[in-house]
Amino acid sequence: MDPGYYVAAGSLKARSFELDVVANNLANASTVSYKPDQPFFAVFNKAAGSGRQLPLSGYLNDGVVFAETGVVTEQGSLKATGRSLDVAIQGNAFLSVQTAAGNRVTRDGRLQLGLDGQLEAMDGSPVLGKNGQPIKADSKNGTISISADGTVLQQNATLGQLDLKAYEKPGALKRMGALRFDPTGATEAPVKATVAQGHLEESSVDSASTMIEMIRLNRLYEMSMKVASTLTNDLDERSITTVAGTS
Repeated sequence: MDPGYYVAAGSLKARSFELDVVANNLANASTVSYKPDQPFFAVFNKAAGSGRQLPLSGYLNDGVVFAETGVVTEQGSLKATGRSLDVAIQGNAFLSVQTAAGNRVTRDGRLQLGLDGQLEAMDGSPVLGKNGQPIKADSKNGTISISADGTVLQQNATLGQLDLKAYEKPGALKRMGALRFDPTGATEAPVKATVAQGHLEESSVDSASTMIEMIRLNRLYEMSMKVASTLTNDLDERSITTVAGTS
């Protein structure tokens, strides 16, 4: 098999994955607080470890293998909602929520009060305070206010403070669904953020540039497909010639 075919096949696989990532980002261009994924790839040389005395030319043997994805943690624009339980984080921090699978962090600030007055995310997961416990309020005791440092008050009484978390490498956090991340094993960093009540952070996906990137990737995919097709036709032709010549 021509080594160039493996390179073309690897390119097709890489472009296909990259298209999936970009398409998912584009689909979440309107999702509150969504952070886009960025694919990363590693280069390998098929000839180097083959033991077949193949030429090491990168033009023939260099290929790509998927390595991992990272999260682009750029700040999204803030949109005023006027809703007292909507909060947006400006800066490097995340909200902490308690789930059945363990504690998770998120930038999704669409909060609500549960039946027992517990401050919750939209799916009912408790939002944690600095003491590691859910924050509770009285739904009949007036409007809740949330200050810039995350302190939650009701009728001038402090109910708790949002447990804001920041990390040295936020882009390496493991995504758990569209808007949550698993902080297990991540090294924490100083929090440099403020909370804006009555606002939500919009998706940080740039629709225009993401669409352009999708078009570019489609063209690269087509080019790789043409290379693979040309090599396949060449192999078929050589096979037929060889068989005919030995008959």
